[in-house]
Amino acid sequence: MIFQTETLGEHMAAAVSGLDLGQDIDDETQDALRRVLNDSLVLCIRDQHLAPVAFRDAMARFGTPMLRKQLERTPECAEVNIISSEDRDTLGDGRRLVNGANWHTDDSFMRAPASLTMLYGVVVPSQGGDTQFTNMYAAYDDLPDETRRKIDGLQVVHKYHSRRQITDVSTRPPEEMAAMPAATHPLVRTHPETGRKALYLNPNRMDHVVGLDAAQSDRLFDALIEHATQPKYQYRHKWRKGDVVIWDNRCTMHKANADYPDGERRLMHRVIVAGTEPV
Repeated sequence: MIFQTETLGEHMAAAVSGLDLGQDIDDETQDALRRVLNDSLVLCIRDQHLAPVAFRDAMARFGTPMLRKQLERTPECAEVNIISSEDRDTLGDGRRLVNGANWHTDDSFMRAPASLTMLYGVVVPSQGGDTQFTNMYAAYDDLPDETRRKIDGLQVVHKYHSRRQITDVSTRPPEEMAAMPAATHPLVRTHPETGRKALYLNPNRMDHVVGLDAAQSDRLFDALIEHATQPKYQYRHKWRKGDVVIWDNRCTMHKANADYPDGERRLMHRVIVAGTEPV
């Protein structure tokens, strides 16, 4: 199967057109898509028309779809979450939630975080609502040698509710929270497919560096976050209806922008696929 590839950003991201994910995809095409994703970190597949089950099945070619209860799920398919401009903290005080409003990587509070995340643009506002990405390979590579030596081997505790939390997250029932204990991950992780090192940061979930006190941890986190989110490492995706955007949580961070006009909706379907414990 033949598709066309277009480079999107200066530092990452590529778009593919001429491909219908609702049809059977042969192994050669799937391998080619995986190579584009590994090279570009963010992959957009244009002009799709996918019901929830078809979206889940298409994304399953990249890995095992996972159930995530923290977000609303489609009635047709439990593995497909709904991310909407109408999201509310239904188990809490009912306030509006902008999921992913600050820089983060998905699932870092879990011991085996998601490897990939997929968003499908079902309803896209006329302007705004972009998703920003930053290249954590490049951010690590550009650090001074002394800094890399300092942080290689450090471990960080991540929590669903960390003391540094800056984004509202949905309230979860006690039994679900009990099943999400703190997770410890390397500050610098090695990608299991590419073998490259990347900074592994999540400003909303990182609590502290193992062996450092809160003040020392905060100084290190703040410096690395400021470094990693410089514009020179970023790509900003302007959504089109029918875009399927796939990104690699092992070497990127991302954030959503809720800057679309009042009264306009933004509705995305999301699938995440399983990962392994970071090393």
